[in-house]
Amino acid sequence: MQKMIDGYVKSCDLARKRIETLTRQKNDLKKCGKLDEIDDLMLERRIKLLYDEHSQMQEIISYLTSYMRRIEKSAET
Repeated sequence: MQKMIDGYVKSCDLARKRIETLTRQKNDLKKCGKLDEIDDLMLERRIKLLYDEHSQMQEIISYLTSYMRRIEKSAET
């Protein structure tokens, strides 16, 4: 179970880094006035999807961690 949680944590970190990269790219393009390229690359949509995915992964991590604690607690009794 802990390996699964660790995998989700790693995926969250990767998603966060990708969000930062895409946001930086979007901001750079915006500064250069290349709004069409932002649309062509669908940066806004990709960033939003990554935020949604990141949020869902955090919920899963929270649920799995809570579940693991409950199992450990019941094993103690």
